[in-house]
Amino acid sequence: MHKILIIDDDKDMRSALSDLVRSGGYEAYSAGNGKIALKEISTHSPHVILLDIRLPGIDGMTLLERIKEIDRNIIIIMLTGHGDIRDAVKAMKLGAFDYITKPFNNDDIIAAIKKALQSGHQMSSNPSAALSLREKEVLNWLKKGKSSWEISTILNIGESTVNFHITNIMHKLNAVSRTQAVAIAIEQGLINSE
Repeated sequence: MHKILIIDDDKDMRSALSDLVRSGGYEAYSAGNGKIALKEISTHSPHVILLDIRLPGIDGMTLLERIKEIDRNIIIIMLTGHGDIRDAVKAMKLGAFDYITKPFNNDDIIAAIKKALQSGHQMSSNPSAALSLREKEVLNWLKKGKSSWEISTILNIGESTVNFHITNIMHKLNAVSRTQAVAIAIEQGLINSE
């Protein structure tokens, strides 16, 4: 059975995520801060970590770096109440698998865990999965926080066409979310970070 470690300073969030993870068929462990989390990692060797960015003491980004120094193969999914592309890019560069903003849909968390475990964290670091000019346009609007409907209006194309491009982008970049796709594209220099 795969082990999932939840690191969040909010006790109710830890409890809710633990219940969700168990309902998905995984073992759940939790920690309220970085110090306890590091002990849990050495005790339980989790396969996936759900890591809140804002933590007391050691913040999530610093903890992400430390965890990757301990074991590069641990898959880390960052959780945050503040969806910021810069944080997402930084997290991806430090080795996070995904970046999910709160409040989140429970199905999204389980899907991200499944995708992470299936991929074995073999993310594409190869821009040979070339993006078309239209896909880069769509990505640039996603980076600015635009919805599919807004992008369809801006580019004067159908919303289903925008969603088709987004699906292709995510497939080419091996991304599990729109935010992750944008972060990977920025990291690989496929689009500008500004």
